[in-house]
Amino acid sequence: MITKQTRLLFAFLTALVLSACAGAPPFDAKAVAMEWAAFMQRDYVVRAGDRLAVRVDLPTTTTESGEQADNVQAVIVSPTGTIDLRRLPGPLQVAGKSVSDVRRLVLDAYKREFNEVRIAVQLTEAALQSVYVCGEVRDPGAIAFQPGMTLTQAVASAGSFDITVDHDDIRILRINPDGTQRTFRVNMEAVLQEEQPDFLLLPGDVVYCQTSAIADVGNWVELYIRRLLPFQLGGPAVGTIN
Repeated sequence: MITKQTRLLFAFLTALVLSACAGAPPFDAKAVAMEWAAFMQRDYVVRAGDRLAVRVDLPTTTTESGEQADNVQAVIVSPTGTIDLRRLPGPLQVAGKSVSDVRRLVLDAYKREFNEVRIAVQLTEAALQSVYVCGEVRDPGAIAFQPGMTLTQAVASAGSFDITVDHDDIRILRINPDGTQRTFRVNMEAVLQEEQPDFLLLPGDVVYCQTSAIADVGNWVELYIRRLLPFQLGGPAVGTIN
């Protein structure tokens, strides 16, 4: 006699197999590449933790002892997004501004104090930027972003896939500048077989590697059947892989 639990298990298994066969539709590789190129070409936006070199050429840049003062100031953007510069009355809010905007901000601040001034601002070291890989990988977590990093490289840095992963439907979550979210679906089998290009990541992207259909079945059986039985079954749980 087929029990209600057995019928539910068969229905669940059928749904999973059908969904797995569909796979992930190809993402718009051209649009992703254009977005990546636009990000790489834009003026860098300053963030907390960035290191800047600010060169300030004033009419007289001397110390109290009369020696020539060092007119290049090395500063770190504070957690609140500010920098402190010599001879200015207070900190300047620079986080969220491009490097060129920071230069204009510093120039205007010094012009309020001095008649003649020349300013140069350079990013010397960017704060750590990361992508995040989670789900069915061996070493999930944050990975330092490198310009040009692809999905395949990020997964490799996370120790590669677990055998329970669904290669056909990897998700990338991306937060837009306005705070909204987009999700991309990538078929890694198609990428590895050169049927579609690798996915170009941007800082802050979250890579979620889903479980395969057979792994989902094993987890479902473990949670809703095996653990509800009044006795202990021998051997490993159905579908589980160590």
